Amino acid sequence: MTYVYGPVPSRRLGRSIGVDPLPPKTCNYQCIYCQLGKTTHFTNKRANFYPLEDIITDMQTTINNNRNKFDYVTFVGSGEPTLYKDIGILIQKAKEFTDKRICVITNGSLLNNKEVSNDLMNSDVVMPSLDAGNEEDFIKINRPHPQIKYQSMVQGLIDFNKKYNGYFWLEVMLMKDINDSREKLLEIKQKINLIQPDRVDINVPIRPPTEDWVEIPNDIVYERIREIFEDYSNINFPEKGIFEHSHGDFERELLRIITRHPMREKQIIKTFSNLNLDKKTILEKLTILESKNVILKKIYNNQIFWRKK
Repeated sequence: MTYVYGPVPSRRLGRSIGVDPLPPKTCNYQCIYCQLGKTTHFTNKRANFYPLEDIITDMQTTINNNRNKFDYVTFVGSGEPTLYKDIGILIQKAKEFTDKRICVITNGSLLNNKEVSNDLMNSDVVMPSLDAGNEEDFIKINRPHPQIKYQSMVQGLIDFNKKYNGYFWLEVMLMKDINDSREKLLEIKQKINLIQPDRVDINVPIRPPTEDWVEIPNDIVYERIREIFEDYSNINFPEKGIFEHSHGDFERELLRIITRHPMREKQIIKTFSNLNLDKKTILEKLTILESKNVILKKIYNNQIFWRKK
């Protein structure tokens, strides 16, 4: 079992080593735009889903093997990373293994939990999400675990940022006719003003979402965004660069990546061409894995994507 992957190209973090301490699709949200597909382990209970020492060993090995190839160690992966009970220990170990920045990408739902808040204090960057300006939209978009309430979640973001000494970057996912109207954007902006993040990243679903009816906003909305969110970092573009892989086995390395990070077909061809595989051979291998129900092909925005089934 591997818990660490990459380095992979990131739109915000350069090249990142990813740490994934969770079974696939373990989350306390069921977001309509999730790139990994439907949540299969829907829980709000923290646990050590995998042995702590195994993750630490895998993390140390991957960091040592890629010393000058990455910019961040990022806790993210195939679910909500703060559900891992000892994430604080993992963060501390990562800081012992490298002087690169440690980042946690989270939905932010558990930052109102004192233990979670303390666990993340030793990281360098925390990147939570806020996609809704009210409870109704929160339930529609994020479909949270029943124990998670909107106002408590927002207050958790506010309180955490007051104590946190690292960088606090908030991500907002905008979708056509769901949360991109002037009214919805103003509600979100009002909450952002209370949270006071160091940076706001406005994103749109560039990879195939869980629900087929989720779409990218029309171009006309971008002027509205610029007006309401005066200072933001627009990141709605594909990441650049290739994904690192350490073994010669195509299937193993492909699954290691797309279980956590769906890839465009063009990315796969470029990434695995250094295994002396030509485009035709790679496409044949993808077709075989698809026929075995191992991976899933999705066409979205006129691009072909592959993700773990």
